[in-house]
Amino acid sequence: MTFRLASPRIAAALLTSFVALTGCAGSAGPFGGGGYTVAADDTCAAQRQALKAYQDYFFSSMIQGAAIGAVGGGLMGLAIGGNAQSAAIGAGVGALAGGATGYFAAKQKANNDPVALTSSVYDDVNRENGQIDGVSAAFRAVRTCRLQAADAVKADYAAKRTTREDAQAKLQRIKQLFLEDVQFAQGLGSKMAERGTEYQTASDKIVQMNPGAQQQAQQRQAPSAAPSGAGMLEANEAVRVREQGDANARQIATLSPGERVSVVAGAAPADWTHVQLPDGKTGYVASRLLRPAGTAAPAARPPVDAAGVAQLTESNQLKRKGLDDQVAAAKDDANGSAFELSGSISRVPPALVPLGAA
Repeated sequence: MTFRLASPRIAAALLTSFVALTGCAGSAGPFGGGGYTVAADDTCAAQRQALKAYQDYFFSSMIQGAAIGAVGGGLMGLAIGGNAQSAAIGAGVGALAGGATGYFAAKQKANNDPVALTSSVYDDVNRENGQIDGVSAAFRAVRTCRLQAADAVKADYAAKRTTREDAQAKLQRIKQLFLEDVQFAQGLGSKMAERGTEYQTASDKIVQMNPGAQQQAQQRQAPSAAPSGAGMLEANEAVRVREQGDANARQIATLSPGERVSVVAGAAPADWTHVQLPDGKTGYVASRLLRPAGTAAPAARPPVDAAGVAQLTESNQLKRKGLDDQVAAAKDDANGSAFELSGSISRVPPALVPLGAA
């Protein structure tokens, strides 16, 4: 097949499509272009900077698939139609293809050996999970700092160390910064979801190449004996709390790694523990996912194989859900009385135990 050189007008159309797609992929959300800044007079500057440090990783690392797909699609459209409109349409189609499978296609190209491919995707998902853990911990620290700062202003006002007008102005400033923190964390969550789609696609394809992988992953995750002791337990990893002691029962909550629950007295289905959450809700957790409070967490990384990729990808979903829950709770804080003088002293969320890969 012979290709003729594109006219300047067609080349410009293709370049415009490429730039537009690259820009969209790299700057999604109001802070994708760097608008989330750290002010020198911000009481929570250190915590905000720690959260901001994840911006480059989540906003810039996975645009290559869509961008390359756009160029390839544009060239195909140009070859078929020979005009600017065809190039633009081809770029759009290429972007969709690149965005959906670009990551896995790039991995396949770089790793011809199936074992190497599996190991490479495993490492990427494991790294991604660690980054999500970091974001969750950083956002929890920001949220705690903002609530503590608001409480300090309220305490100063109650002790008559500041005027009502000054206290209200300070609370509004803290609230505005907190809303920016929440919006930024929500933007990170959106990028995590996009990346999670790429990883899920890769995981599905790897499992398809290894027919027994899904069953092997399920066997590894099967419930085992209940933890010894009674009273307070804590989660080994990000886990689901179900309405009944059954893997198919409705999920009612998610526990973060290290989050504590109390045991509900009475009988429970084999391999399940009946627990009460901090908010008073009760549900069931697979016993293997709990340990006595204060004890060391078991090693959580699965073996490096196709089943391990499936396990890490499942953990990726739970970790993203955990961050989403944090953001939702923070929105409630912002919309409640935490930043109002008339409100009660806010309840600072408990310290977050470092998350482990599931």
